[in-house]
Amino acid sequence: MAQLQYRLLFFYQASRIEKMPLLQILWRKCCYACFAMLVLVLSTGCDNFSPLEGHSPVEDEFSKLAADERILFKPGMEENALLVQKILDDQIKLIEGVHDKPFSKKVTVHICDTRECFNSYTGLKGGILAAVTSNGLFLSSYVISNEDYPIWLAHELSHLHLFQQVSIFKATFIPQWYHDGLAAFASKGGGATRVSKEQALASIRSGNHIVAADKGAFFSTRWPLNYPPSEDAWTQQHMNYRQASLFYEFIHPRGGIKLLRAIEHGEKFGNAFLSVYGKTPEEMFRQFKAEISPNESQ
Repeated sequence: MAQLQYRLLFFYQASRIEKMPLLQILWRKCCYACFAMLVLVLSTGCDNFSPLEGHSPVEDEFSKLAADERILFKPGMEENALLVQKILDDQIKLIEGVHDKPFSKKVTVHICDTRECFNSYTGLKGGILAAVTSNGLFLSSYVISNEDYPIWLAHELSHLHLFQQVSIFKATFIPQWYHDGLAAFASKGGGATRVSKEQALASIRSGNHIVAADKGAFFSTRWPLNYPPSEDAWTQQHMNYRQASLFYEFIHPRGGIKLLRAIEHGEKFGNAFLSVYGKTPEEMFRQFKAEISPNESQ
């Protein structure tokens, strides 16, 4: 992904535009903007939307765990790999249960030894610690040093499950609240551990919450909010994930599997949601908010 970003930027910067007609210049700039936004969407957070073919394109750069060839690791990370091996089958079953469908391809987990290793394979920087990219599912060493690493793994497995079903192009049109609401719900809180359910519910009741968009965002924020975001980006992300998870928990028993199957079969998210629930995501979120608000008569 990092190489893709570089190639796109290099292609544009290397172009000689000073002698081009104005309309041609504007057209190239428009195309560049579209490519740049697509790359941005694909390289932010843990949400890189790429279908995976069931094998690792970087397998020869890792060691295979003798007890389980699905787990690849960098030197010095064998003990961590063994920890993942002990929980992998259970976490796969957890995600398959929520998605109501087996993984369609082999599951492979890569375990990095340094942040630089993780960044080099995912193209991500900053505080991202786990990701699914075109290279596969990656965990940083920091993740496994924490007791909640099973739900981090499960969160990424949920993304992987969906990305094995949905093409890169179609997945970008699915709103972020759905991607991470499903993954946080399926993993029992993965990605939202810094914000409790009570804190997220209190925030929603007070009027500060995510906006349940009906499509993915190219030219605006992936996480639209109805209030100014916190300067603490890490906590804000966990609040977004927790609120999305609670909303998904609300809609899942009302048609969550039907919606998943519709998306996997190529229906546009907004149309599929309206068909399943008879309401837009925003209307459904208002119903959710009303049902979690305390009744003055009680």
